[in-house]
This record gives sequence, structure tokens and C-alpha cells, in this order.
Amino acid sequence: MTQIIVKSFFLIQILYAYSAINVLNFESSNDAFRERKTSEEAVLGVWNYAMSDVDFLYEKGILFISKKENIYDVAIKYPEGIYTCQDVIIENDRINFNVNIAGLERVSFVLMVEGDRIIGESYSNAGSSQIIGARQLPVR
Repeated sequence: MTQIIVKSFFLIQILYAYSAINVLNFESSNDAFRERKTSEEAVLGVWNYAMSDVDFLYEKGILFISKKENIYDVAIKYPEGIYTCQDVIIENDRINFNVNIAGLERVSFVLMVEGDRIIGESYSNAGSSQIIGARQLPVR
């Protein structure tokens, strides 16, 4: 009888230790999920940016990145108007999308967010362009 009690006690300790390990693993995976979500949320907002080696109309613009019901939307405002972007992919701090300029020229953007800065490149038939920008902070 004593042997059964000792084995039961030992089994309970093993199960308790296993459940504690699982709780710790769950918490660390939950933290990783929160960090990823926070990183993806960091791309949201309004960004002022400048591009090199492009027509003067497109040298400066404003990038709007929003999220509604787990779907990201990107729009670009140039002096001549606002363009809605397609094929938007946001993973962590990276942003990829395409835009059709004047319905004729397709431009692909590959951007990365670093805090309140955004950097990257655009690609089109005319060539590539460097992009650098900053988050537009609310006026206080």
C-alpha cells in the first residue's frame, strides 16, 4: 500500500511539473504573438516620404496605411490625386504593395518600418527608386 501511495505521489509531481512547463510555453508563445501583432500594428499610420530618381510629381507623397477587420489598406497621396494600392502584404515591419499610376504604369513598393522611419524602394519599368520617410505625428 505504501508503495502505491509513493508512486501516486511521484506521478502527481511529474504531471504538475509537465503542466507548469506547458503554461510557461503558452505564455512565451503568447508573448511572441503579442510582439508580432505590435510590430504589424507599428506600420499603421500616416507617413510623409520622398523618392529619388522619379518625376517631380512623385518625388514627395503621403502614404496612408490602415487596417480594418484584419485587412490592410494602403493609399498614396500625390499632388495630382490619391491612388489606392493593390496586393498589400504586411508581415511584421515589412510592407509590400503595388499601385497603378494613371492607370498605365504599375509600380511595386517594398518598404520597412523602423520606429518612426520608413525606408525602401519602388520598382517600375522606368527603374528603381529609393524611398525614405517619417511618420506624421499628430499636432499637439
